[in-house]
Amino acid sequence: MSWKQATTDEIAQYYRSEFDSHFDEIPPFIRESQPKEIGVAFREAYPVQGDSVPPKQFIRRGAFGEDSGDFTQWSGEGGVKQFVKAPPANDPFTGKHALVSPDLVDVPAVPEAVYYGTDFHDRNWVLVVDIDAKDVALEYARNAVDGDDDTTDDDLKRQAGVFDAPPEGYPYRFEDLDQSLEYGFEVKDYFESSLDTDATQVVYSGQGCHVYMYDPDPEYRYSEVPRQLIATILEEKKDIPIDTPVTTDESRVIRLPYSLHAGVSRVVTPIDSPDFDYRTDAVPAFLSNPEATQ
Repeated sequence: MSWKQATTDEIAQYYRSEFDSHFDEIPPFIRESQPKEIGVAFREAYPVQGDSVPPKQFIRRGAFGEDSGDFTQWSGEGGVKQFVKAPPANDPFTGKHALVSPDLVDVPAVPEAVYYGTDFHDRNWVLVVDIDAKDVALEYARNAVDGDDDTTDDDLKRQAGVFDAPPEGYPYRFEDLDQSLEYGFEVKDYFESSLDTDATQVVYSGQGCHVYMYDPDPEYRYSEVPRQLIATILEEKKDIPIDTPVTTDESRVIRLPYSLHAGVSRVVTPIDSPDFDYRTDAVPAFLSNPEATQ
């Protein structure tokens, strides 16, 4: 099994050859409700047109279209789809903050990561719980190793053998990634049983999972205080290590389903079971057919 950072050529192949077929599979609560923003990260800072404006490693773009009511960017052939595939060539910005044409620079123009904003045009905010394998690994290391106040998180993991276990060199073990998916479905069950909603979705994020709660009822338009309460319940009562700022932030950006997690060469994928096999079921074509990138 290949677990590696994707090359820029491999990233380009994914968005050129595979992303179109996945775009219509992006969950309806995202595509049909129109996120207000989309974000793109680059592996290297990308130049912008203004001489006095520094290159950008991460950009956020507002809704595309001629006015705020033009939502065709998520349903038509242009808009978001083309921007994700080639951000500099399809940047909706103009002026000095616009990305420079890819024909004029030698910096890779493909996205290292793609995000959507959890603040929407015509629905409530989406509440997101982020469970990262590296945080699960730290939980494991703290239980396995007797550290003191001066022991860093990486030292704990190193002493617990995390960096030496498959996938070698990463700050988590595959067991931790498997556990993050188990935790994700525990969160999903909590949403459904305690918050009385079935508008939930677990997404394999590449190095962990995201759990969405997207009930359209105004009752679920959670502000920061109830979000903090939910985060506290998950962390302290259910002992699930989560990234609290992701849950409490009402305008977070989060990885777009079916974008590529270039750090591990896996496709961000909605899943129905913690038994989802990211080793084989989230593999882009450039790993199964490496000659295609030659």
